[in-house]
Amino acid sequence: MMNVLRNIGVRARLLLLIAAAMLPLIGLIVTGLVISYRDTEYEAHRNVANEARLGASKIAHIFDDAQEFLATLRHMPQVLEAQQPTCNTLLAGLKAERAQLLSIGVIAPDRTILCHSRGVTGSLFHDEDLFEQTINSRGNRFVVGDFLVSPITGRPTIAVAMRLPPTAGRASGGVIFASLNLPMVERDVQLLAEESGHSWMIVQPRASRIILGWPHAVEFGTVTPGFELFPVMRAGRTGRTAAVRDLGGQSMIYGFEPIPNASTGDLWLAVGIPPSEVFAKVERRLNWTLLASAGALILALGGTALIAYWMQLRPIALLSRSAQRIGAGNFDVRTGMGQWQAPEFRRLGQLVDRAALTLAQAKAAEEAVAAGQRRFQLVADNTVDMITCVNAEGKRTLVTGASRRLLGYEPSELMGLSPIELAVEDDRAIVRSLLDTCRLGGEVSGARYRVRRKDGVVIWVELSGRPIDEIGGCVVSMRDVDQRQRTEEALAEATRQLELLAATDELTRLANRRTFNRRLEEAFAQTGDGGDFSLLLLDVDHFKAFNDRYGHPAGDRCLKAVSETLAACVRRDDEIGARYGGEELALILPGVGPSEALQRADAIRRAIAALAIPHKDAAGGTLTVSIGVASRSELRTGHPGPTEIIQKADEALYAAKAGGRNQVRALAA
Repeated sequence: MMNVLRNIGVRARLLLLIAAAMLPLIGLIVTGLVISYRDTEYEAHRNVANEARLGASKIAHIFDDAQEFLATLRHMPQVLEAQQPTCNTLLAGLKAERAQLLSIGVIAPDRTILCHSRGVTGSLFHDEDLFEQTINSRGNRFVVGDFLVSPITGRPTIAVAMRLPPTAGRASGGVIFASLNLPMVERDVQLLAEESGHSWMIVQPRASRIILGWPHAVEFGTVTPGFELFPVMRAGRTGRTAAVRDLGGQSMIYGFEPIPNASTGDLWLAVGIPPSEVFAKVERRLNWTLLASAGALILALGGTALIAYWMQLRPIALLSRSAQRIGAGNFDVRTGMGQWQAPEFRRLGQLVDRAALTLAQAKAAEEAVAAGQRRFQLVADNTVDMITCVNAEGKRTLVTGASRRLLGYEPSELMGLSPIELAVEDDRAIVRSLLDTCRLGGEVSGARYRVRRKDGVVIWVELSGRPIDEIGGCVVSMRDVDQRQRTEEALAEATRQLELLAATDELTRLANRRTFNRRLEEAFAQTGDGGDFSLLLLDVDHFKAFNDRYGHPAGDRCLKAVSETLAACVRRDDEIGARYGGEELALILPGVGPSEALQRADAIRRAIAALAIPHKDAAGGTLTVSIGVASRSELRTGHPGPTEIIQKADEALYAAKAGGRNQVRALAA
């Protein structure tokens, strides 16, 4: 820093002074703009949150109409009796009058379709979770299901349902359902989005799924685990706004709000505004302000430079020229300072003139003390903490009084000794190398090692040194860094613990979803040359019923026991067990093919069954799991990725659950 300042002239220093004087004003301007940015951002977050709230209430009419329709339909005699063909005819006629519905049907308590607007009867209702939630509900609760592609209509939909009241023939009543026409819903969303000029989406955070949206960015029901908004929504949804990137990687400010009467389906409305729209006015103001500030600064600097030349630089140049001539031995020189110059410069001129008369006598005396001053200056320049001079043999020839505080020794006790002698045995090679470096003409800076004080305490010190050519040795500066060293070590350990916590699920102590996604991508990259690996998705059977019966604390203990059993089945360091979501767990098995993966999955299933956790709502009275298995070698797509193997494992898991649960399934590609 001193070298830089030494090379800056008076003119430049004056210009810097003017610039520094203007900095507070510029700082105030910038502060005002920053506050404007902050207020604009806060207002944008509040507006988008309000837009999401109002939009959700508008979209809610779709589900309100469906609820009102089902509430009326569930009391009609044709529906309650479900007699053919009367019931089919009624439902077909009602469906024809309602374009917003794809189909309507009545389901028996055993999940068999009794009547349907398309005449499809006798088969099992496809949305098992929706059926179980509805049949187990009380009263006239309205239940919204997950997104699916209807096996009957072949079109994307979300089913809604209500429980039928008991009849003489059916004590439990059964279920009446309707499938929503999502393209019709998208048209409603399109109108609202075009009216506001922003992007609208109906999303399902728990499944990382975009049901629909406008502008139409993805297909209906697309799962987008990489969408940054979903983790924010799942993490508590505080504030109901977030600034994240959209599916195209562009920054957006999103507001999100649950859709009333659709909470059982975890359906939310997300409204996005690009930051460029929010900050356009503030940025224009910033550009004009910066331009005006730059112009004012340039004018001020130019005027200052002109004044500085005549009032400062010219007299300084006269003084400098005289000093140069005096330095060359011309003691008859005169400065010739004008009478209109500042009194300070005139006095300096007089001093320079008088100095020329005495410099000849002073020169001899200065040369006499120069040699002593150089050595003194060299030591003084390095008097930070304990300063030691070491001769060519590595022995101390000078020690400052800081040795008492640092090492507990008097300076006289250390004279004639080598710095190596105080170093601990394991670090003496370090000190020997440092002294050799200085002896060979090199410099040492910031080297750390341990020394033993006079009282026997071992501390960390930091050593810097450079050679002294005149005496063939070196000057060494030593300082106490014991507390800093120990703090850095403690900080490194704390950082390691924090990294471990960030990668672990708090309840199960397994890897969290983020770590699972990263390790799954790594497994794909590592097996790109033809290697294989397998993925197991595990789901606790009837876990919702377990929670309902025994309570959520018992459910947490159950998940911990299942997770501990899964962790005990991990055989290698590169295998990773993770909490995929809710009661779903996952296990990545690098280097494991389909056959071995099935064996491992069945061993895990049996180990969990052996826990014999009571579960009265399960078939066997104890808690069981269903496991889906997928292997990379069985994927048949051109360039499979993590999404494909997760989807294949999820399909296998669904097959295991549909096949009766408490089993392992692997589907062929």
